[in-house]
Amino acid sequence: MKKLFPFVSLILLAACGDKDSSENAESENILENLTFSVDTVVVDVGEEIFNPGAYYVNDLSPDRSKAYFLYMENEIHEIDLENMKLLNRFVFQEDGPDAIPKYPNSFQILPENEVFLGGYAQTGIFKVSGENVANFKVRPENLDGIPNDAAYSMTSQLHISPDKSTMVSLPGIFGEAIEGLAVINTSDMSAKILELPALELTKNYQIIYRVGNGATRTGDSQEIQFLNDRFVIYSGSTSDVYSYDWRTDSLQLHTFPHQLVPLSKTGQFTTTPDSREAQQEATRAMRKQITYGEFYWDAQREIYYRFAEMNERYDDRGNFVDAEVYLFTYDKDLNLTGETEIKEWNHALSGCLIKDGKLYKKFVKGENPAFIIYTLNF
Repeated sequence: MKKLFPFVSLILLAACGDKDSSENAESENILENLTFSVDTVVVDVGEEIFNPGAYYVNDLSPDRSKAYFLYMENEIHEIDLENMKLLNRFVFQEDGPDAIPKYPNSFQILPENEVFLGGYAQTGIFKVSGENVANFKVRPENLDGIPNDAAYSMTSQLHISPDKSTMVSLPGIFGEAIEGLAVINTSDMSAKILELPALELTKNYQIIYRVGNGATRTGDSQEIQFLNDRFVIYSGSTSDVYSYDWRTDSLQLHTFPHQLVPLSKTGQFTTTPDSREAQQEATRAMRKQITYGEFYWDAQREIYYRFAEMNERYDDRGNFVDAEVYLFTYDKDLNLTGETEIKEWNHALSGCLIKDGKLYKKFVKGENPAFIIYTLNF
């Protein structure tokens, strides 16, 4: 059985900046004999009529029995994953004291039937039934520890801890490198920014096309997830990731000894093309290289999953055809435990939910929402 090389984690204590190395660890490749099965289930929506393709962000309840989807900007749909049934359509106010953010880019289900919704101009906590619980002014001028004249936005990838004591984000200006990881204490709205040097290469793989006052971005970006009671900060450009423990205020860098794929993208690409066509061409060229995806926490097995793609192919019209797909697993401390190429797949999974050790990918079946369920056996 193939061995995975040892790796070293670098611990960055946010309070004092000390660095410690973890002990080397060696494990078997648990994915060496991976098999899988795929099934599709349709959600019973009763007499409700809506566009099932309009779900665009999702999260699980703390007990992982229900899925929540943000729909058409001012609705949250609650789906019972045990019985595959739509339970509720919660309609939120767009005006008044209970108004939710317009164009929310943050969506987290919290304990006590609450939801965290964040946008550029407004960030708040609401009951899923619609009542406003708390509001936060997440701007540099309102945060002690951030320069009042800072020009960057603090709301990109904004997340909050379950007890609502700590928010984190990736502040920056669109089209420029991020400042780092912002950590915000919600009790006094004090903040600090922690450096993320392992993710700095991401700026080399962001392709920005500007027209007049507008711009579009393709390529890689830094992202934050809240998984297994900690924040995970990652990029598509590299296998390196950070985890932030909000309870101990500590930041940890994790590096991995991948053998099947490169550890990061390399080389130079056109990052400021002069046309939309040039942007698309540069993006397709860049996607020949490794692109790492998001993480999934399997509470049943107590492991993380992560997918990656490489060597994307396109037809003569520039449409995606297929790619090499890789799956990695990590233990609860983010030690690499398995890696394999899934040759039967032509694209990696993204935007999934995990319940009972299975990956749930949202889908549309006829006029109803549905899930494609992937069962991984190893």
